[in-house]
Amino acid sequence: MAEIVDINELGRSVDPKSLSDEQLIGTLGAALRDGDPAGVDPSLFARLVKGASKQQLATVMASDVRRPILDAIFGRMSEFYSSKGASGNRQVVHWHIVDGAGTDSFQTVLQDGVCTVTTGTDEDPRTALTMPGTEFLKIVTNNANPVTLFMTRKLKVSGDVGFATALQKMFQIPSA
Repeated sequence: MAEIVDINELGRSVDPKSLSDEQLIGTLGAALRDGDPAGVDPSLFARLVKGASKQQLATVMASDVRRPILDAIFGRMSEFYSSKGASGNRQVVHWHIVDGAGTDSFQTVLQDGVCTVTTGTDEDPRTALTMPGTEFLKIVTNNANPVTLFMTRKLKVSGDVGFATALQKMFQIPSA
């Protein structure tokens, strides 16, 4: 059995590249599936993503901790919504995280200064974002520029592209 490291300690002082995939997945699983996802420091998680290799991130997103990671990120998304640059109108965004493991879809509704997240997509979106899990992790931890990912076709946007570019300003994204 691999040694499990506290996820905040991992983000603070351990180089994720020094860990085996099993150790990294075990640590993330313990923190997100077995622990309290709200106890994970977003800045330290961003540092962890920044320090991990692309292969490590791909392995994590292909593992059984993929869904707990996505649930934790989307579950806390409303904490980081600032409504800066948003209108008072109801704005629906679809998020599609696509990998060999399948597609996970979430919907965010931005209205009256509140961000509401649901699993699945049941309303027509103003914009829809589709990307691999590794790129999603980089975007939500401020370790990748969404415009660059769009230009290199790693991020696909359908609907209102201008609104999609404004999303970055509407969230106070923790960074490493």
